[in-house]
Amino acid sequence: MPTLAHEPAAGRRSYELAFAVLERIDGTHDLVSFKAALTSALAEVYQVRSTTFFTGRTAPLACADPDPTIIGITRHMLPEYQEMWFQHDIFSTPHALRSLISTRVSTLSELSGGTPENRMYVTDYLERHGIQSATAIYLDIADGRKALVGLFDRDPGRIGPQEVGSLRLLAGPLAQIACHLPVRPNASPVEETVLSRLSPRQAEVARLVGEGMSNASIGEVLHLHPASVKKYVTRILAMTGLRNRTELAIAVRRSASST
Repeated sequence: MPTLAHEPAAGRRSYELAFAVLERIDGTHDLVSFKAALTSALAEVYQVRSTTFFTGRTAPLACADPDPTIIGITRHMLPEYQEMWFQHDIFSTPHALRSLISTRVSTLSELSGGTPENRMYVTDYLERHGIQSATAIYLDIADGRKALVGLFDRDPGRIGPQEVGSLRLLAGPLAQIACHLPVRPNASPVEETVLSRLSPRQAEVARLVGEGMSNASIGEVLHLHPASVKKYVTRILAMTGLRNRTELAIAVRRSASST
């Protein structure tokens, strides 16, 4: 690996930014402290107005994280995101995920296409709130889970090529650290508590999934549009840490049999 002394000025700056973040997160002992330290460090070092840390069993499910770590100006945008936009996040599209898995870092300016809803996420959500720069970092964390770390700013040039290069240098060490950190010291088995952590409406949907019903059938029973049922199921998976409907159905049945 080249040393900083032999790097051009732009290259040295990329390394310096990455090292500055690593210095600030040194000593974190679990995922909770890691998330807090990393979001703060990224905001300070890269001088962005907001940073976020979402986790889930898969990258798309990370977008449905019910309790993400957020600092800065996007905090007030979270309720709207969770209610209307998490399923349409541009960084959860197949194209974006391929880019993130390959390079670990992707910017809004690099992404195109997607569904009309993905494009509306950019224009009717991000841009309506004044967000002109958005960057995502993809990390593998403990227990096979995934994380999407976001950097947001009102300046469209805040994260330029030099910063992207620096973030790509940083992403590998971050993933190495994160995948060895315990999520929580006192985490309890999902199967035993899957219904207790849900709202009454979410529990109704979960029980019907446990009975093997489709989204359309659940919608008929609960007088919901199938798209709304899908949103409920996605949120339930994010809250419980389960990967898919099959795991949810199994967990619901185990929970029911133990009561």
